[in-house]
Amino acid sequence: MASINYPYPNPKNEAERAANRQAADDYQRQEEEAATLLRLADGLDPVAPELLLEQVRLDLVTAGLHVAPPAPLTDEDQGGVVVYIDDDGQVVVDWLPHARLDRAALDMVEADRTDDDAVVRYEVVRSAMDTALGTILAGFRYATRRPQFGFGHIVLHSAR
Repeated sequence: MASINYPYPNPKNEAERAANRQAADDYQRQEEEAATLLRLADGLDPVAPELLLEQVRLDLVTAGLHVAPPAPLTDEDQGGVVVYIDDDGQVVVDWLPHARLDRAALDMVEADRTDDDAVVRYEVVRSAMDTALGTILAGFRYATRRPQFGFGHIVLHSAR
């Protein structure tokens, strides 16, 4: 079992002690969720997409990423890591920039101003986060492949 990295190793006041208690509670909850997933996975062949989705979400949260809830993916203000099951029953991990950046870049592309700062920022963020997500998934021993179009990672049903 790994040790907890408390936000305040030497708490000096009640707020810091409360933060440490919250970290311990979060750690305990994650350990319980992981144990539940392992129990659910025992004997399943192959891993059901819903179980794989939850396993990937838990690992990304463990890595320190905020993962958006699986639905709805249409929230205008939502941005960050998304994990969902696509129409083909495959688990997909992707990054959604915040709607502000998304809209600004789209406006500039539609105006044929692809060298605008908003477009450059959008492309840099998408590329960097796509690379980061691929690296994190590989670090957690997931086998992935690229979708036919665009960004993201399809997590394959295989033993880790």
